[in-house]
Amino acid sequence: MSAEAIALQSGQGASPPAYRDSCMDALSRILASKAFAKSTRLSAFLRHVCVTTLEGREKVLCEQHIGTAVFGRPDHYNPSEDTIVRSSARLLRQRLASYYEEEGRQDQLRISIPRGAYVPVFVAATPAEVTARAPAPDAAGASLSAQPAQPQPTPQQPAQQITPPPPAPPKATAEAPPLLPPAVHPPAIAAPVPARAFHWWWLAGLAALLGLILWLALRTSAPALDASKKFWALMLPADRDTLLVIPDNGLVMYQGDLHRGVPLSDYIANRPGVADTPAAALSLAQYGARRYTAMSSVTLAAEMGKLATAAPERYHVRFARDVQLTDFKHDNTVIVGVEQSSPWWALFRNQFNFHIDWDKDSGDFLVLNDHPASGEQAAYPFSWRDPNRRGYALIGFKRNLSGNGHTLLLGGTTSAGTDAAIEFLMNPASMAPLMKQAQRSDGSIGEFEVLLQCVLQANGSTDIQLLGVRIKPP
Repeated sequence: MSAEAIALQSGQGASPPAYRDSCMDALSRILASKAFAKSTRLSAFLRHVCVTTLEGREKVLCEQHIGTAVFGRPDHYNPSEDTIVRSSARLLRQRLASYYEEEGRQDQLRISIPRGAYVPVFVAATPAEVTARAPAPDAAGASLSAQPAQPQPTPQQPAQQITPPPPAPPKATAEAPPLLPPAVHPPAIAAPVPARAFHWWWLAGLAALLGLILWLALRTSAPALDASKKFWALMLPADRDTLLVIPDNGLVMYQGDLHRGVPLSDYIANRPGVADTPAAALSLAQYGARRYTAMSSVTLAAEMGKLATAAPERYHVRFARDVQLTDFKHDNTVIVGVEQSSPWWALFRNQFNFHIDWDKDSGDFLVLNDHPASGEQAAYPFSWRDPNRRGYALIGFKRNLSGNGHTLLLGGTTSAGTDAAIEFLMNPASMAPLMKQAQRSDGSIGEFEVLLQCVLQANGSTDIQLLGVRIKPP
């Protein structure tokens, strides 16, 4: 296909608004077509890679990322065993080719996914290609719209006037005086509207309306902002260190390979297991080199860094393997992940009503509810094979091990679940009702737990639902 590629180069950042709008229009036409309307999975795949590229984040578009972000796979899944991304990419390329052969044959801007990559390329088709694919004109329609042919002069006959001359006015006679031309009256002209005054009053009314909307928005959002600021001021104070403990995804991969759990005592002693088989020896060696974490942890680290204004030097980020037990006694801590990726959760398990437990045999999770309230379930099973792409996340606010500080724990059954927990914590509108429930008479914030359900939508967004809340009584 002869065409001019106009895709963004890596590292250029977000695309210009006009360019982005054109690309999003092309994407919208594809998603609304018959070829894609009934394929939720391929539509979500295409939309995610296009939006990510237009936002300047195309470097994250690898097989592992797409598997977790689009298809709901867990962070530690193995793409060499689960090839859903590759097989879906092949089908997506075929579906795009069919679309441009039929419904999209006249599209000026086209989207393609090159083989061996997942970053989309936006291609401007040449006029010749669009003309070649344009439908043939309807002969019947053309004849109806054609004007009747005028007679053409022959060489022997001079050209005649086609339009007859106007009739001559009647001659004046004694019985009939000559006709006079009708009186010409000037058209009525309406009184001019004072344009400047009209625009002045219109602009003044618009300014007043915008001012009222802004005032109401600030009045409504002020309590939510205050509640959110109070919570983060408690977690990031000026007189105490705050430690963000990011999860150990290398541990997750090791446990998944061998279907073994690693208790906290062995994790602290750096004894994840024994090399009793060749496979175990290989996994153990790989575990030592795999100091991996999730992208959601990087997001949270950056967001908390923005909030650590009271004492930025007292905010620290540590890998789960590099933390000591004493850190949970004296510092404020934030533990990201579930017990499978951060065994430090076990220190606080007995303080929770909700639990996210990993089944080492199936690789699935089970969310347990020790004391179900009205309308709640005793258990919420999770499987990465769930076609509805439903996940769960848990947030807990507890005292540290010495009781003189605070520990915040958050994690999900998938990376989308952890992202949902982070979004909930960073959104003042979500936090305001929770802070209102947890605030005590003396102004302090009591311990709480929040269980969330998140469902990944076809357009790439996440629907977050609050399933349960527990507030520890004073």
